[in-house]
Amino acid sequence: MAFLGYAMWVTLKHLLKAKAAQPSPARALAVAATLHSADIVLPTTDGREIRLRRVTTPTAEQQTLFEQRGMTLPQRLNFDQECSADSASP
Repeated sequence: MAFLGYAMWVTLKHLLKAKAAQPSPARALAVAATLHSADIVLPTTDGREIRLRRVTTPTAEQQTLFEQRGMTLPQRLNFDQECSADSASP
């Protein structure tokens, strides 16, 4: 497990060096760590719930980091897997 973590750290370090403005891997992870996804739950008139999974709006620093890496964030995430709230018992 330690080797896998080290390999991922080195890979991130090399990806960050590929661009001119390069934060450290620790800084890049700290910036990205504050980005969250959340479920918006809307009750319907027939008793069901509509769940919309959304990604928070990135800060200017996060947006810059993602743009420099050629990454874009989706506004809405697909429900390919259940979230913990989906499987919670009533």
